[in-house]
Amino acid sequence: MTKRKNFIRSTLAATCAALFVAACGGGGDSGGTGTLRTAMTDAPACGYDNVFVTVDRIRVNNSANAEADGTGWSEVVLDRPRQIDLLNLQNGVIEELGEVTLPVGRVQQVRFVLVDNATADPADIDFDPDADPTRAPNHVVFSAGGAEDLKTPSGQQSGVKINVGIDVAEGQVADLLIDFDACKSVVEAGGSGNYLLKPVLSAIPRLSSGVRGSVADAQVPEGVSISLQQNGEVFRSTAPIVNTTNLDENGNFILSQVPPGTYDLVVTAQGFITKVVTDVVVPEGVLVNLDPDSTTTVDENEIVLVPATVEGDADGTVTNTDEIKPATFVNITQTLSVGTTVLIDSAQLSFETFDTNGNATGMGNTAPYLFDFLTVDAPEVAPYTPNGTFNYAIDTAVEGQYTVVAVAEPVDAAPVEQTAPANFDPGFVGTTEAPRERITNNFDLSSAPAP
Repeated sequence: MTKRKNFIRSTLAATCAALFVAACGGGGDSGGTGTLRTAMTDAPACGYDNVFVTVDRIRVNNSANAEADGTGWSEVVLDRPRQIDLLNLQNGVIEELGEVTLPVGRVQQVRFVLVDNATADPADIDFDPDADPTRAPNHVVFSAGGAEDLKTPSGQQSGVKINVGIDVAEGQVADLLIDFDACKSVVEAGGSGNYLLKPVLSAIPRLSSGVRGSVADAQVPEGVSISLQQNGEVFRSTAPIVNTTNLDENGNFILSQVPPGTYDLVVTAQGFITKVVTDVVVPEGVLVNLDPDSTTTVDENEIVLVPATVEGDADGTVTNTDEIKPATFVNITQTLSVGTTVLIDSAQLSFETFDTNGNATGMGNTAPYLFDFLTVDAPEVAPYTPNGTFNYAIDTAVEGQYTVVAVAEPVDAAPVEQTAPANFDPGFVGTTEAPRERITNNFDLSSAPAP
């Protein structure tokens, strides 16, 4: 069974799902109170039919350095732990979670707490109506078939830490979006067959600006990801609408909550050539329509994905001999002839080890990675124009040329990166035993800052 995961890094997403912590207004300390409101929104597709997580509570503190068991914590506590399918929250859909009254001041730390599969009482949980209640509260359903429970490492019982800066003003409601990257948060522990839930979260302001468009609905493949990037950093990602009863919506997408700026729109899907629209301008408060004729029979800028003719695999290992290891990722990037670097794929790694019964036994020193079926064909690139059709050109100069980036990302310290080339031969002819060219790069991130 193929359990392919098209991880597109989504520091704002997709990509992903997001916890919405609300508030606006200034800081100060007048002795009054304000409100912190929470919700979740938007997640990209990534080779899964469902990613079920069960939210217990959200903890907040005015100190960025407060310990999990220290003082000063306030909590948004749900009436019952709520199971949510992150992949239902795409294209701007928001699910409210709750709110809490806080003293006026600045919230500097949020801890996002999920229930633990091992200790949760099913009788207490508000299950998603589409989920199998006999499975663990946190589990994933693969598009290729089958499902796996998501183990939650013991260190997450106090909640996943996010450093923020939210001013809660008297009588006001604060606005902040916390992105829950569903795809990167599901991690396979090597070849053990065990899957971990290691939440990748980030915080952003809630905004009304963004981008909308469409992918040719007859060609929407499984795992397509659409993202807005700036030099390889993803600001927002999602997936097109598929299998809806309203056929006019099939292939449409919305990238919402996007800070005003200039971005590259990157479209990737396993088995298809990458397409990039460069320099997409997003004004403040505007939802830019890339395909103004998307509701008519003639679509001006509908994105048509072209099947790849040559594919390759990039694999290797990341070593870290330190006892405590920070969150570790491997990214695949490509630098276009115009000088722009775009992120093609990304995955979080796991150093956890398990016995034959699936019980955690500790932490190893090496974690493998694999990006299979990378497109070797040159990407198609078009400059953005607010009026008229995008004119794509094949960027032959970068055909098959990628960079592999290993990254250690501690919460409170600067990331540590190592890079290596992965340049595939466009003329590679495979055999039955080796159908694709394979490029191996190993990295050593020992002594990277601890989390």
